[in-house]
Amino acid sequence: MIQPTPPPSKRQDLQGIRGLAILSVLGFHFYPFYFPNGYLGVDQFFVLSGFLMCMLLTKTEKMPVFSGFIHFYSRRFKRILPLYLLFILLTVISLYTVFPDASLLQNQSSATKALLFVSNRPHTGEEDYFEKLLIGIDLFTHTWSLSVEIQFYFIVPAIFFIGNKCNGYFKYGYYSIIGFIRFVFLYI
Repeated sequence: MIQPTPPPSKRQDLQGIRGLAILSVLGFHFYPFYFPNGYLGVDQFFVLSGFLMCMLLTKTEKMPVFSGFIHFYSRRFKRILPLYLLFILLTVISLYTVFPDASLLQNQSSATKALLFVSNRPHTGEEDYFEKLLIGIDLFTHTWSLSVEIQFYFIVPAIFFIGNKCNGYFKYGYYSIIGFIRFVFLYI
């Protein structure tokens, strides 16, 4: 008797899109002349992440709210935090052992922002993301995208779980209000 094979836990189509996004970003960083729009790979990651987050959240919608939150966040943070914290630790150690003192103050501030997941805060007039990349003075410049991701993880599940508790027209009204608020914040 032949046993049916279980469905793979990772969707290959999404892995392919993820691979293209990685190649786009790497191409942009190493060969910006040939890949001038490669930075859009980061946007692909955000779209994929939102799609996968919604898939995970729909699997937990039948759970009680508290256990749904615990299940969702434990999976996300077990996957992200260990390597991220190791990266920050090793980078801070290398700051004190390898890099010049001139970049120490900048990177101490950036390390704190990275730990708090607020590296994506708006830049001032003197700051330029791409200039920081070119001169390589801020070793935490790239953590902005994970800050966006983590902030998304805090906001979207709450919106999702509240929306699932609404019924009928209340649900449509709730999501309409959320959409309107999003639209307003887009133009503030």
